[in-house]
Amino acid sequence: MQTAFGLVRENGINGLSARNVAQALRCSTQPIFSYYANMAELKADVFITANQYYSEYFNKVESDEKILMNVVMAYIDFALEEPNLFCLLFMSDVLSGKKLSEFVEDDCKEIIKSGIPPWIDRDFDVANRMFTDMWFYAHGIASMLVANQLSIKRNEIQAMVKNMWLLSMNNKKEEFDTQTQ
Repeated sequence: MQTAFGLVRENGINGLSARNVAQALRCSTQPIFSYYANMAELKADVFITANQYYSEYFNKVESDEKILMNVVMAYIDFALEEPNLFCLLFMSDVLSGKKLSEFVEDDCKEIIKSGIPPWIDRDFDVANRMFTDMWFYAHGIASMLVANQLSIKRNEIQAMVKNMWLLSMNNKKEEFDTQTQ
């Protein structure tokens, strides 16, 4: 499994074959197929391993007053540092992974709740919309970086994300102020 995972990290999911795993292990394909019935099973395990790796990466996010910004930047950093795993998890339909909306709705609820600014009065729906907007913005940046369609330094990305966050915060605050008047 670790060899297969390493091949995917280095070459992407399309580089995963029984022959490539066997070559890396310096054996025939027989041991691979004595453990896995077919390549689909091996790919499914690689996907699970990649998802666990991503979760561990994501768990390192600093949980301070800028947690939403930190989460968005961690997502982009993951794309920069692990482009093949990012493609597998978030840009392919090779295996059935979570849709981005499911990730935002399920896995990020606690992060969203902990990062709600006080003026929103802990309104989860508003915070969820703000976070989802930011997440789609981050996904666009990350996808463009991984596809080599954007060449930009991390500090510039961070400034862009911060500007989008501030714009989103100001828009939501104006909506909030208008509704409370």
